[in-house]
Amino acid sequence: MDIGRARTLLGVTAAADESVLRSAHRSRIRRAHPDAGGSDGAAAELNEALALLLDPRAPAPPAEPARATPTPAPIPTDLEDADRVFVVEDPAEDLLLRLAEAGHTVGEVVFVDPHVGMLEIVVGEAPAVGQLAVTVGAPNRSGTPVSFTLEPLGVTPAPPIGDVVTALMAAVRR
Repeated sequence: MDIGRARTLLGVTAAADESVLRSAHRSRIRRAHPDAGGSDGAAAELNEALALLLDPRAPAPPAEPARATPTPAPIPTDLEDADRVFVVEDPAEDLLLRLAEAGHTVGEVVFVDPHVGMLEIVVGEAPAVGQLAVTVGAPNRSGTPVSFTLEPLGVTPAPPIGDVVTALMAAVRR
C-alpha cells in the first residue's frame, strides 16, 4: 500500500498529525470491523494504512503539480451511480457544517465527524430508505472535493442518489 492510498482510506490530508490519524482510524474501523458487520479485509486494510502513516520512516508524498487555472466542477444533477466525487468552490471548514445543517431538510443526520470531514444522513421514506455518506476532502487548487455514497438500509432500493444530492445541495446554497 502506498501513502496516498493510506490517506485516502483514512480520509486525511498530508498535514494530519498522529491524533487526527488515530481519530480517523477509530471512526472508520467502527464500521469496517467484522464485529460491526464489516470484513476482515477492510479492517486489516485500515490497520495497515494507520501503521504506514504513523511510521516515521514513511516517504513524503510527491508535490502536487501546479495548475494554471482552477476549474471547479459544477454540482452534478445526473448522479446515477452509488458513488460520486466532485469539486466545489466552498471552503472545507464551512462546507461540512452547512451540509450537516442542510442534511435535516433531506433526512435525519445520524453522524458528523468534523475531524475527518464525514457526515451520514438517513434519507427516504419506508420502504425506500438509504444512508447517504458525505465526505468532504482536503481543499486543493481546484476547490474542495466532496464524495457522496448512498447505500440502501433494507431490501428495497434507496431513493435515487441524484435526487437526494440535488435537494441537499439546494438546501446548502440557500
